[in-house]
Amino acid sequence: MKLCQYCIKNILESEESWDYHRRSWKSLECEWDTDQQVPRATEQADMAQKKKVPCLFCSTLKNDIEKLAPLLQEARYASAWPVCRWNIRSLAKMQESLETVVVTFRYVPPVKFPGFEQVELPTRTFFLFPEEDVQPLPTAEDLPPSTNPADDKGARIRAWVDTCDTSHTNCMKRSKATPKSRRFVPTRLLDISGEPQTPIRVIETATTSVQGPYCTLSHCWGKIEFQQLRDSNRERFMKEGIPWHLFTQNFQDAIEIARALHVGYIWIDSLCIIQKSEPDWDREASRMHLVYRNSYCNIAVVDSQDSTGGAFRSRKRDEVVPVRYRPNDDSAFFGRKTWVVVPEDLWERELMQSFLYARGWVFQERMLAPRILHFAEKQIFWDCPSLSACETLPAGLPQPMDNVAGPDRHWRGRLQVSDDSQEPLAGAIDQPLSSFWKTAVRKYTRCNLTKGSDKLIAMWGIAKLVRDALDDVYGAGLWEANLEDQLAWHVVECKLTQRPSESSAWNLARDIPSWSWASMDGEIVIPDRMSDKPHQKVTDHDGRPLWLDLKERERFPEATTKRHEGEAPPTPVRGVSDTGAELQRHSAQLKKEQPDLSGEKDFHRSSGPKRLDRDDEPKLNSNSIRIQGHVGRGRLESDQGGQRWQLRIDGVDFEMEAFPDVVPDLRDPIVALPHYVVLAAKQVYIPPSFLGDAHSSQKQDSDVRRLASIDELVDTESDEFDYTGHGILMKYLENNRFRRTGAFRFRNASEKVYNQLQGTNNWKFWLE
Repeated sequence: MKLCQYCIKNILESEESWDYHRRSWKSLECEWDTDQQVPRATEQADMAQKKKVPCLFCSTLKNDIEKLAPLLQEARYASAWPVCRWNIRSLAKMQESLETVVVTFRYVPPVKFPGFEQVELPTRTFFLFPEEDVQPLPTAEDLPPSTNPADDKGARIRAWVDTCDTSHTNCMKRSKATPKSRRFVPTRLLDISGEPQTPIRVIETATTSVQGPYCTLSHCWGKIEFQQLRDSNRERFMKEGIPWHLFTQNFQDAIEIARALHVGYIWIDSLCIIQKSEPDWDREASRMHLVYRNSYCNIAVVDSQDSTGGAFRSRKRDEVVPVRYRPNDDSAFFGRKTWVVVPEDLWERELMQSFLYARGWVFQERMLAPRILHFAEKQIFWDCPSLSACETLPAGLPQPMDNVAGPDRHWRGRLQVSDDSQEPLAGAIDQPLSSFWKTAVRKYTRCNLTKGSDKLIAMWGIAKLVRDALDDVYGAGLWEANLEDQLAWHVVECKLTQRPSESSAWNLARDIPSWSWASMDGEIVIPDRMSDKPHQKVTDHDGRPLWLDLKERERFPEATTKRHEGEAPPTPVRGVSDTGAELQRHSAQLKKEQPDLSGEKDFHRSSGPKRLDRDDEPKLNSNSIRIQGHVGRGRLESDQGGQRWQLRIDGVDFEMEAFPDVVPDLRDPIVALPHYVVLAAKQVYIPPSFLGDAHSSQKQDSDVRRLASIDELVDTESDEFDYTGHGILMKYLENNRFRRTGAFRFRNASEKVYNQLQGTNNWKFWLE
């Protein structure tokens, strides 16, 4: 890549801080000679002359328009241009940051043409760093012609591994802290210590001594059939080995990479887990977190949609290395230094938006592996708890462009804490584990799975580590502590017309209750805990905190009042929720009555003292959660595009934001008029200063409130409160059983509104 003369003159050498970029589509269609900055129109260039290299700025914007706004290429919209505006600024140099200049391009919708305001072209940001600050920096001649380590005899990838082994004190903590005799090894491995292209044996580590570490592989299976380990070929593969030609290109390349690292073993899921064997799959899937967490290095085949694509790619080296810029004269921004121009989203665009990282199984593989070599389309990326780098920035991503890789890198290091270590998973300066879990679920649910039935097990590796650190009860993707808040998760974009867990399609079906986010597909948001202080929340049928009914765990006794099968539901009782001091006393009492489960977590419901296998994913004994709360009936409404939904309650002049799980069919009265229950709510104190001069008149009308800045329950005798809370939408099944259909939340509701929400039928029901 280069920068064209237009961009240099009109942006980098401009005396303005912003202006419009390019006046026509045609002006973006240009390429530049590699040894000069003189533009040539593509159609007039002599292709036999010098090699042509595109302008970094112009080609990025051109590609966005081609993909997202192709109409802007047409002659009839020529007067719509310019459609982009640039801005340039210098970031203040902080203690650990580099001197940085930022160039940003933003889309400007054409005013004269209706409809273009709906187009969403991304904002593109580029960082310029002094070349001397990001050394070592390769030239095009320094880069090998492909991503195959054989081209440089493995020098680049071994340099990263060697630096990590010798210099990174925060890396490979488990390996360093665990004696060799106690280190985990998978049930099976492939012994790759033999000669190139010779058969490779599957070994079982219980009967075969393993000498040295092992690598793991992350890859997309795809739909093309390939060789797998089965009961029918297991003995042959162990004795004779797997012939080299039966390995897919992904597997062959991964083996060559592991050999370049001088590692003698590799774990590949389809060849180390017996396929079509449910007992072996169940056992090995529950241990997959151990496999990746204890590996020497994970090899990620990023740019292949299936097993045949392979890891290695040829490349145009001029288009991979960072662009360099050196001003001809002294500049207020640039002086006379040589600068490197790098896209802000290089890590996300070239790596995280690849085929591989759209797959759900790979999320935990990426987070649990101690370090990773990513083989992407244009270059190799490196990732360990101490460094995120690539071939063109081998010393690491400069701080301003490390916002995506940095948090994941940090938590990868935390998740590597040894099981024997006294070091907590979340340190003093870390975000709480609950926040990490929320972020992990949101990232994980953006990914896709071939089989919906894998939704929970593919996240179990991370969930197990969080469970052990929190010492909490986990089941079906939720935690027992503050379960009422987690039940109010919501789907970011309501696009599906059917709940996947209710589908019979093989790739969607899953035995997961509606109250679990894993019953859905698509990005999921888990709400924050409502409050650490006493607040209003639903309980189980006996007034205790909500709980998960798990197998192999002692269950709570049945409710005192039982209803036999077929018996009519009890007549609902109307009631009003507690408020003020009564709410605080009631919540404090509930907290005192919370049962101690510390002695029940690890034992069967039988009287025997047999311990559970903590590596196995917890299973539900019942898909029902017992809830006691005020159940009402509301009405769903939306804007014209169906992008935003509200829950309306008859007689209540207040709007609540609703999040249906699937696109509602408002022709169906059961869908249009859902049941609802407020799961948790807190009082938000309004200082008198927020009420202003109208305080006296507002006190006459309890519907009128102002937003308080103190978002917590305050111990005060004042009756000036707003209410904030969340709940779920439901549809009635039978015998007081409901199924979740969505979530809702409200903010700044007056006491009158809140009492109206709670002045509904107080039911003991089961959420399925």
